[in-house]
Amino acid sequence: MVFDKAIIESNNEKKIESAIFDLDGTLLDTSEGIISSVQKVIDHFGYDELDEEGFRGFIGPPINRHLKKVFGISDEESIVAMNYFRQEYIKGDIYRAKVYPGLAELLKKLRESGYKLGVATYKREDQAISLLEEKGLAPLFDVIHGSDKEARLSKTEVVELTMKDLGSTPEETVMIGDSDNDAIGAEEAGAMFIGVTYGFGFRDRNDIMKFRRIGIADSCEEIYRIISAYR
Repeated sequence: MVFDKAIIESNNEKKIESAIFDLDGTLLDTSEGIISSVQKVIDHFGYDELDEEGFRGFIGPPINRHLKKVFGISDEESIVAMNYFRQEYIKGDIYRAKVYPGLAELLKKLRESGYKLGVATYKREDQAISLLEEKGLAPLFDVIHGSDKEARLSKTEVVELTMKDLGSTPEETVMIGDSDNDAIGAEEAGAMFIGVTYGFGFRDRNDIMKFRRIGIADSCEEIYRIISAYR
């Protein structure tokens, strides 16, 4: 566990009341299902094959934007490809996700300690809710928000909407995530940030240290220690 001393000292009068979690790579290991559905998109549209690193790049960011970036397709085609991905994903690939070790226990402990809990994800909101319900995690959250069907919302907007529905101010909220999208979304929304190393977005601690943060966590136990330091 790594605390950033300068940030802790500058925030020593703040108290965390709400914790907002990213989904892919933070709550759940969704890699198997996402990669399977991306492969189906490649097969269906005849796109170039990807190596392992190329597939992993699809875990976390908005699907339509990443399809456009990776395959060089138009905005219109990226929406068509995204909808095909979502169609295949919801058929069954979505449920191939695995809950990270200690995650359920962390959420229960945070709730028992009086924290308000939310989810802010790029995954389409109805799919995120369905997946978290299937994994038994949905009842542990007060609010679950994700992407709209047109994938127009930014991560910052999803975080802000989640804070609003939690009834929390940015100053009393922490975002927990595994990617630069999460870190930037938290900073732009005015929330604190904890970066996790066990997901997909950050390759190592140096990636996390580029952003404002109150800590770096290698496990769910460390996430709780960092958050509880602000009580």
